[in-house]
Amino acid sequence: MKIKLLSLMIIGFLAYFPAPLRAEDTAAINATATTPWLSIGNSQIKVIYPPEINLKKLEARLRGRDFPVSSAERDLFSNRKYHIENRIVARLGAILSRVKDILGVNPDQMHIIIKVFRNHKELADAYQGISGERSNSRAFYAQRTETIYTSIQDITDSVIAHEMDHAVVDHYFKFVPTEKIAELLARDVDSRLDGE
Repeated sequence: MKIKLLSLMIIGFLAYFPAPLRAEDTAAINATATTPWLSIGNSQIKVIYPPEINLKKLEARLRGRDFPVSSAERDLFSNRKYHIENRIVARLGAILSRVKDILGVNPDQMHIIIKVFRNHKELADAYQGISGERSNSRAFYAQRTETIYTSIQDITDSVIAHEMDHAVVDHYFKFVPTEKIAELLARDVDSRLDGE
């Protein structure tokens, strides 16, 4: 109960923090693509990836943690009778639902793009193209493009939950919280993904 109250207090204060400036340059990100990108998704989530990405490996990397979902949701992302593309999107949708449940918010009209690069170097190059700085991050969220950027080497359900937290917070609050507060919330979501 204390954790929920603390989370609600933090969320309540978020509306008073000014939005940090973010300079995304989507041209720099798209310039890294030398081959056409493929996509899978639905009205809420779209995954963009190069044709070399092995979808079985991607699915396996998103199945590291067991978290509370309905039996219908579990069937959607576990039942092999469904195509792998549908299972991946269902798993990502379940992670997004869990993140929203933990935060206790449900932003309207939310659409997230997840761009999966071939390797960590391409991800680092994309980050540098956006921010002008080098980073060793496993993933990052760019508000302007409503996109989570990661690589097949870096993606896990924990990484995606962390970045989805940033996306949900950015969609829900009128003012984007400071980087420190956003990171605290994202870490809290990751620690509670498996259950409360």
